[in-house]
Amino acid sequence: MDARPKVAWAVVFLFGLSSGAFGAEQADRPPAPPTAESLTRAATAAGFRVRKAAADLPAAARSKLVFQAANYDDPLLAHLRQEYRLEEVVAGAEDEWGKQLLLKEWVHDRIPGGTPKVNVRHAAEILEQAAKGETFWCTYYAITYTECALALGWQARKIGVDRNHGPEGAGSTHHGVSEVWSNRFRKWILIDPQSNLHFEKDGVPLSAWEIRAEWLRNGGQKVDHVVGVPPRAEKRNPAIVWWKRADEDETACYFWLYVSDHALAPEGDRGVKFLFPQDDANKDLVWYQNAGENGEKHRGYRHDLFVPTQRIEDVYWTVGIVEPRIASATDGTIRLGLDSYCPNRTAYEIARDDGTWEAISGASFEWQPKSGVNVLKLRTVSAGGVTGPVATLRLEIE
Repeated sequence: MDARPKVAWAVVFLFGLSSGAFGAEQADRPPAPPTAESLTRAATAAGFRVRKAAADLPAAARSKLVFQAANYDDPLLAHLRQEYRLEEVVAGAEDEWGKQLLLKEWVHDRIPGGTPKVNVRHAAEILEQAAKGETFWCTYYAITYTECALALGWQARKIGVDRNHGPEGAGSTHHGVSEVWSNRFRKWILIDPQSNLHFEKDGVPLSAWEIRAEWLRNGGQKVDHVVGVPPRAEKRNPAIVWWKRADEDETACYFWLYVSDHALAPEGDRGVKFLFPQDDANKDLVWYQNAGENGEKHRGYRHDLFVPTQRIEDVYWTVGIVEPRIASATDGTIRLGLDSYCPNRTAYEIARDDGTWEAISGASFEWQPKSGVNVLKLRTVSAGGVTGPVATLRLEIE
């Protein structure tokens, strides 16, 4: 170590969030995450001679809008886990994405399609009635997938989509689907359990917004419509069970979309709003719904449910990504503050020099590099044993 006087850095870290709700106060949080340059400065201030530094940090984004995540211990979710043995449903997969696909197929197989004749609201009720032969529309499949995913500890949400219909709703194809957060792909992925379907481009699954972008770009020509679970998965087009249009690809169904601002709908949907992303393609248009019913505007307008935004991070925030901040550097120690939007977080974990993962207490950590190559990995852990994407810091010290 260098014998020069040490320079202390001011403590500026923010503590991590375990709450399931977020809003405007969490969207803009300086200072910036570590870079190779700032990590080098910190190590130098701590008294080290640095040969090389690197920071491999997954991109993180926060919403300025309000979203209410679900509590892992919510009685509705606990009942689903136990009654339907959901851990066993997905146990045959090797990784999280494989499990999310197995859940998609399971929901598809459990629910018969058709017009509902019973009044139900949540997944357990839907599954109970489905077992008796009752039939359901797309939105009930989406509710069931979303709530079962939440019960397994994944972040999921229900969304509504529609094509760019004609005047006053002519040709509207209003559809209910789900999105689930993938820690493997570090993004939201569209799941259509009614059709046992998801969409991919170059082997990477897509979100609803990405599907929309592909349709706007070239009519969805480069999008694969994937039905089922590997190794039995197959590409079909059309794949949506009710799609009848021959004049356009079914990715057209994703022109309009909203995200419900509650992961788990409260009784009577009290207080539920729809996060409504807009851009140059739709900001001057009006979304109609259910053509043939007097050409009504979407109920999001009629009941003041839409929360419009042209900031895509307001709808496509990230989940479970560690956001480290250099808090101080002095006397051979770099102190890191850790933050993350991670509902139901149980701990932060670190791994030193490619070693085993260990939980740390609180939301800060003191790193004491040694001579040679130092590798520090960080991740979140949330209820259900879900681990977030890995952030990595590297320092090579003389």
